Amino acid sequence: MEEEKNVAIQKNMTVIILRWIARIWSYIVVAFIVLFIGAHLFSSEGIGLKLDDAIAFAFFPIGLTLGLIIAWWKEGLGGIIATGSIIAFHLAMLYFGGNPDFVLLIELLAVPGPLFIICWLLSRKKQQ
Repeated sequence: MEEEKNVAIQKNMTVIILRWIARIWSYIVVAFIVLFIGAHLFSSEGIGLKLDDAIAFAFFPIGLTLGLIIAWWKEGLGGIIATGSIIAFHLAMLYFGGNPDFVLLIELLAVPGPLFIICWLLSRKKQQ
């Protein structure tokens, strides 16, 4: 009985730690992307996207950012949107450019999405 209680407490602590890592990391990612987009919008170049770039832009950074923001309230939904957006971004880059465009920075920005999904799944198992 005591051992089961300790395992439950340890799982709960794991979820709490993962949740806070995902939240803090996602706050940093959202702030970075907002600054990045703001700098790009107010630059002398403007936006001027071609259709294929606009489609990729809808997934990254827009879809990723929206997914991470939603994940602050709905971990599962937001994590799925964020992770799905990055996957869709790579598929769009593969389709339009012939290269999935794996860049370390993009992959690091996407890490909170799967972390939110893991927290959501672990929390669901705990409730059942």
